[in-house]
Amino acid sequence: MKRSSFPFLLAATWLFNSCQPHYSSDIVCETYVHRYGMPLAPQEWSSRGQDGQIISTKKDGVTITASYEAGVLNGETIETFPHRDTIAKRLLYVQGQLVQQVDYYLNGMPKEQTTYEGNCHHVLGWYESGIPKFEENYQDGFLQNGEYRDHHQQLLSQVSNGYGLRTIQNDYGQLLFVDEVKEGQISVRRTFHLNGSPETVTPYVNGIIEGERYTYNIGGDPATVEEWSGNLQHGNTQVFENGEKIADQPYAFGRLHGIEYRYRAGSQLAQENHWSDGKRHGPCHHYVDAIKQTEWFFEGESVSRRNFEALSNQ
Repeated sequence: MKRSSFPFLLAATWLFNSCQPHYSSDIVCETYVHRYGMPLAPQEWSSRGQDGQIISTKKDGVTITASYEAGVLNGETIETFPHRDTIAKRLLYVQGQLVQQVDYYLNGMPKEQTTYEGNCHHVLGWYESGIPKFEENYQDGFLQNGEYRDHHQQLLSQVSNGYGLRTIQNDYGQLLFVDEVKEGQISVRRTFHLNGSPETVTPYVNGIIEGERYTYNIGGDPATVEEWSGNLQHGNTQVFENGEKIADQPYAFGRLHGIEYRYRAGSQLAQENHWSDGKRHGPCHHYVDAIKQTEWFFEGESVSRRNFEALSNQ
């Protein structure tokens, strides 16, 4: 793949020392280059019509070179991998409208290409070796058709008229996930451990995790049964170990909240833990041979019962 000459251009602009802080806290340095290649101060960039490139360096080491015409994105915008000159992403704009995006592997091979046209977009994916991986067509954001292939170009699955399966392998031929697609949207995603056994089963409604989510240990035994709402754990989560339930955990909007029950031998109550907004708060009861022992916590910190009551009354 032919490399862009923008690293050389970046060096020239640094020599000009036109680096300026950006309004975004993620940007540590910006330089401005006129369309004829002349480095400019920010004020000159504005007064000369904002034609050319803005080169931004982010805190994470990513460099973005964006092309403008009259202050509007037009042409290529190139993003590098952190602390490298290697291109990670190439975006093509026409008068402010994104018409194509290509993501790359670190070895320079294309990973995924998305082409936009009106309310439709077309996606191509490749394995790191360059072998085609999948092809998809979307309309109004909904998947209409897709084909998914392995390293030998054998068809793994397909989506037709908004219904079917999306099967995605990694670059070593190991199954990563299978999506059930209904009416152009993912309804269930199944992920897998490297040995091929189930890892998670996650339900979706309109792109949001909604319902009971299941997780499994690498041997296939259940790990959790979780209640989700609005992309957050919300409700009861059952935790399992060696096939036995060891806990019922209450969640509210993604955080432990309420009374957690832990069990011995699958059914015998061993602990009651009180939680509030993700922190232990209140009594923690331990049951050992019919003996009850209690610890107290205030917003995650261990305290005496007297101090808990005093702090609670403040």
